Amino acid sequence: MQGPLSTGLDYFRTVLDLRAYRQQVLSANIANGSTPGFKAVDLDFQSALAAATAAPAADDSTQPAPPNAPFLLVDDPRQIGGDPSGPSGTPTTEAQIAAAVQNQVKYQTGAPVTIDGNSVDLDLEKREAAVNALQYEAAATFTTGRLNMLMTAIRGPSTSSTSG
Repeated sequence: MQGPLSTGLDYFRTVLDLRAYRQQVLSANIANGSTPGFKAVDLDFQSALAAATAAPAADDSTQPAPPNAPFLLVDDPRQIGGDPSGPSGTPTTEAQIAAAVQNQVKYQTGAPVTIDGNSVDLDLEKREAAVNALQYEAAATFTTGRLNMLMTAIRGPSTSSTSG
């Protein structure tokens, strides 16, 4: 059971998950920089964050991803295995969020396409990956600060002075 101490931490967890997922997407672009016909994609972070933090829709027509691994680079959750539904047979909230986030991965536009059909600009991808890594670190720092504040509230202020 989650109590009031976890309030606000879910948002940070979502931001960290989305930043990690975007890093996977950018890394896949870099890895496929010389693959003929590969089209570069990127995660629309703002839209994905809005989709992940919005209230889950009651629409069960979309196929959700497995709840244990919400952000994966596959087209169909059946490729991974596992049951995408909860104990009652209905999709879980986390799986609904994952399905909404995966819809925010879009083809990049504006990059020149080479003769072999590849649209990856390695300089752009490396720069975006570096910026995303810094933003991940910033989110991790904010999360650590929040946890430290909660620990201080639980334990009280630490006293380093000794009497003697």
